[in-house]
Amino acid sequence: MNLRMFNGKVPVWEGGNSPCLLVDFPSKQEFDKLYARTHREDSLDKYWAILNSRIKGASLTEIGHQYGITKERVRQIEARFIRLMRESYLKSKTS
Repeated sequence: MNLRMFNGKVPVWEGGNSPCLLVDFPSKQEFDKLYARTHREDSLDKYWAILNSRIKGASLTEIGHQYGITKERVRQIEARFIRLMRESYLKSKTS
């Protein structure tokens, strides 16, 4: 699963046999809050741009060339974002 597949939505699983939910991609402000505890502030703009490129259909390789990182690193950034979105969604649901 990846962002490119869902036209600007983020796939979130509740666990078990539940189907995948599609959650709206967060605003820049929500994104910054999501990452505030785990990343330096100077990397947030780069990650934001990478994820937006991915949603717009750019391949891992294209993004990697643009930012001077490997396609595996792009995939890791995307996977972490999806995981953080899932955790945030589940946390907000139980609060």
